[in-house]
Amino acid sequence: METKIFRKGDVIIEKGSHETCAYVIESGRVEVSGLVNNKKAILAILGEKKIFGEMGLVEDKPRSATVTAIDDTKVAVISRENFNELFEKNPKVLLPIIKSLFERLRTANKMLISKDTLGEEAVEHKELDQAKIVVLSGTNETSRDALDDCEMEINKFPFKVGRLHESGVVDVLSDNDLYLEDFPPFNVSRNHFSIDKVGAEVVIIDRGSKLGTIVNGKIIREQLILKKSINEITVGMHNSPFVFKLEIR
Repeated sequence: METKIFRKGDVIIEKGSHETCAYVIESGRVEVSGLVNNKKAILAILGEKKIFGEMGLVEDKPRSATVTAIDDTKVAVISRENFNELFEKNPKVLLPIIKSLFERLRTANKMLISKDTLGEEAVEHKELDQAKIVVLSGTNETSRDALDDCEMEINKFPFKVGRLHESGVVDVLSDNDLYLEDFPPFNVSRNHFSIDKVGAEVVIIDRGSKLGTIVNGKIIREQLILKKSINEITVGMHNSPFVFKLEIR
């Protein structure tokens, strides 16, 4: 792991940047801040042994807050590559980060898939759940090749889709049921989107991708309840070669 020293007042993470590292504070303190009603709001003060920026390891979204050193601060920097190397050689070092990631992901999942966000009907009409069959198919050569030129009936939920990592390289931060082989400049993030059933509804969720997920011509940044029987899903930008049809039967 690389070690860096930041002086008091230095910005370590700028809100909106696309870094993918996590940081462990070895000495000093940092301030986590954001904007509330266009005014700076301090979200947290973190000290020795605390972790910040960990969501950058698993998602490609811009940073959601600014982190500034409020003392001279020394941090250990963990990149995605470092994480995978340490997982193989010294996994105990990663336990605090893994615990922090799980807690953040649990909280995010509760916010996304909940009675409040999906409404009463989605949760209460569970008897309709088994009646819906969800089928994924390709609409062009690239997406059809990704599915071996077949329709795929999805019977495991959530069903997760993301980018295939380099051959032979361990990537413990990637968790998918369908891996798409993409090449630079990437359209597909390592953990891009998922399809889930919640009560009577079929839901598509963007998993923190860099370019977003386009559903029926409109980009989503978090989740969408699918009301149509046939939906078009574009993974990444409008010109992405990965375009799929999702049919709810």
